[in-house]
Amino acid sequence: MKKGLLHDFTLLAILLIPVGVALNFVTSQIVQILRLPLHLDAIGTVIVSMIAGPWVGALTGLATNLITSLTNPTSLFFAPVSITIGLLIGYMSKFGMFKKLWTTIVAGVVITFSSVIVAAPIAVYVFGGATGKSVDTVTAAFLATTQNIWTSVISSSILVESLDKILSVLIAYFIVKKMSDRYLSKMNYGESFIQNKKTS
Repeated sequence: MKKGLLHDFTLLAILLIPVGVALNFVTSQIVQILRLPLHLDAIGTVIVSMIAGPWVGALTGLATNLITSLTNPTSLFFAPVSITIGLLIGYMSKFGMFKKLWTTIVAGVVITFSSVIVAAPIAVYVFGGATGKSVDTVTAAFLATTQNIWTSVISSSILVESLDKILSVLIAYFIVKKMSDRYLSKMNYGESFIQNKKTS
């Protein structure tokens, strides 16, 4: 199959976007209700990016932030983080990063630090470190110790994002592995997961 911006938006890929958005929204709402120091709002984006490619994944991430901003306006400002996740996961999938469990964990680490790099300036410059999410309690704990907003935001982000993003990538990885070969064969980036099943 041909891959790239002009070829990734197949009918199946487009139909997968609202499914990914819905999964992101539901998991993020559960986290907010339970007041967990996590986000878990990118699992759908990761799944879509893994099998439909970076651009479809990026659009899924953007659409998620646009929709969740209706109930949580701060989400809109963090759209660049979701877009970054979609693009990186999609390109890593393209180059076979998810063929083994350990490389999948490495991908989660890459996503973690990429998210921190993009999100930290937004959290500091736009919100002064307080984003209105449960992660703020972790930031406050660091701030009480370091008295430095940048150190506090980056430290809390690395701590929370490490667990959040690696867990999200692993959940997505195992969901994709359970998908049928017939369905994966119709997705532009699904072939590597079929080969992965045959060799595992």
